[in-house]
Amino acid sequence: MSDLIESKLVSKYFLILSLINTIAAICFTLPILVPTSGLPLIIGAFPGTWLIVGYFVFLIVGIMGMLGWSVVYSSLYSMFDKNQTSKRLAIIQIVFIELSIYGVATTISFIGWQGGQALRQGLSIASVGFLIEPFVLPTGVFVALVLLGQLVGVMNIFSTIRKK
Repeated sequence: MSDLIESKLVSKYFLILSLINTIAAICFTLPILVPTSGLPLIIGAFPGTWLIVGYFVFLIVGIMGMLGWSVVYSSLYSMFDKNQTSKRLAIIQIVFIELSIYGVATTISFIGWQGGQALRQGLSIASVGFLIEPFVLPTGVFVALVLLGQLVGVMNIFSTIRKK
């Protein structure tokens, strides 16, 4: 089995994931449009703002970031005359970024939802902080994995460019 893959194919995978993430973002947006869901009230105050932070992180990394990687891999041939890249690094990059961005968005949004609901029910800020504390470490782990996936992608691009 070859350790190389066509860079256009990797580009295609990133584009497909960007489109899938766009559909997911649309589904995440729909509950906000329902006035009886209480989401607009939760979003209006800390920690409910974390719902918005999670959503924007998903939009930036999950959609725009994947689209950006698609363009980078697609441009390898036209800019550097390289049409193959490391399959292993590309798979690691895709898996780390895709799974981790869903993890980041989910944990951050859950923190916002739980904290916002707790504040609406009259809990103090200190109590809310204690309530959401167990989810801070998993969020940090997911963020680290997203960054690691990005770093693997950068290493893959540089190693592809340097190949003779």
